Amino acid sequence: MSALFRDKVLQLLVSIADTEEVRTNFDLPLYDHQLLDSIRTVELMVSIEEEFGIKISPAEFERDNWSTPRNIIADLERRMRVNV
Repeated sequence: MSALFRDKVLQLLVSIADTEEVRTNFDLPLYDHQLLDSIRTVELMVSIEEEFGIKISPAEFERDNWSTPRNIIADLERRMRVNV
């Protein structure tokens, strides 16, 4: 995936998690540091669908796949490749 895709994902994450640290620490444990919770995760899912057209249902969501910014980007890249 392109750097542009990564940057857009990180911008959404900055907006939802309310911290710029996600841009500099790709291994930041989002749930452990309470930057994401169930409500913010749903907000992020909605934002991702609006921005990229990737629909993620709560039934197919796995928290481990979204535990860090790096994992979120990797999960979205996988989903985009599958949907192409």
